[in-house]
Amino acid sequence: MTKRGVQYFTLSEIEPRIWFMLTGCDFSCRGCFRPARDGGGTMLSAEETLVRAEQACLMHYGQLPPKAMITGGEPTLDREYLIALVKGLKAKGFKEIILMSNGYEIGLEETYASELVDAGLTEAHIDVKAFSEDIHIWYTGKSNRPVLNAVKLLNETGIELLIQTVYMPGSVDAEEIERIAKFLSTVNKAIKHRINPFTPTFAFEEVTRRPTIEEIEHAYKLAVKHLPNVIISQSCYREYPTPPTQETWITVYPDLTSKRRSIKDQEEDRIAWLSKSRAVPEEEILQALNRADPAYLLELGQVIMKNTPLYPAPSTVQKDGE
Repeated sequence: MTKRGVQYFTLSEIEPRIWFMLTGCDFSCRGCFRPARDGGGTMLSAEETLVRAEQACLMHYGQLPPKAMITGGEPTLDREYLIALVKGLKAKGFKEIILMSNGYEIGLEETYASELVDAGLTEAHIDVKAFSEDIHIWYTGKSNRPVLNAVKLLNETGIELLIQTVYMPGSVDAEEIERIAKFLSTVNKAIKHRINPFTPTFAFEEVTRRPTIEEIEHAYKLAVKHLPNVIISQSCYREYPTPPTQETWITVYPDLTSKRRSIKDQEEDRIAWLSKSRAVPEEEILQALNRADPAYLLELGQVIMKNTPLYPAPSTVQKDGE
C-alpha cells in the first residue's frame, strides 16, 4: 500500500469543499510559490487520508461537502495512491472531484487519464506553462510533450477541463500564450483557458516582472481569436491587496489539529520556506518582497470585467485554495 505526504487539508467557509494538499513535485519551476513542492508532510495511505479528511469535514461541517479538490505539490506522482483516493471520494458521495496538476505523469501513460475518470474524477485543471519545448524545459526542467499529451487524453474522456497559463514577460508572453490557445483549439475549441499574471511575490526565483495590464489584455485578445472560453484571472494575486475581514479558510493538519489560517499566516509560511530554501535570513526575504500595487489590481479587475463578463467581479471572486 503506497503512501503520500499530506501537508494539510483546507476547508472553505464560503462554500463547503475540501482541498487535499499533497507534497512533492516532479517539476522544478523557477517561479513556484508552493512550499509543498519540496516534500514533507505526514505519510499516509489513500485510505488513511480519506479517514482523516472525513473526520476533518465532520468536525467543521457536520457532514461531508459535495466538492473535493486534489492539489499539491503534484498529486499525480503516485498513480496507485491517486486512483485509490479518487475512488474513495466517489464512494463517500463526493459529487465533484477535481484534480489540479501539471499533467506530466498523466501524459506519460496512455491509460492514466481514463483510469482517473473511471475512478470518479469529474474535472481536471492542467497547467500548460509553455508551448515551446525550450521555454518549458528552461522553466520546469522537463519536456512539455507529456503535458500536451495529457490535455489530449483528458479531453478524450469528456470530463470538464480547464487549462491554466501564467503570463511571464520575456518568456511566456502574448505570442506564446497564443501558441497554447492555437494548440488547444486543435484539441477542442470548447476547452477553457485561464491566463494568470505572474507575480514575483513569494516566487522561488524572481524570473521576471509582473506583466502590465496592456500586456495581459493583448494576450487575451490573441488567445480568444482561437478559443471562445478564455478568461483573465487574479488567482496569482490571491494574497492581495488586503486580507478579507472575516476568516474564510480552515487548515486541518493530518493529526486533526486545526486553525483558521489568515493570509498573514500563509505569507509567513512562504517566507519561512523561501528563507530555508535559499539559506538566507527571513528579514532579507521580507525586504525583497515585490508586492502588488493596489492600483494595478484595481485596473486588472476592470479588465477582467470588461473582457470576461461572465466571470465574477473581483470583490466576489471565491479565492482558489492553498
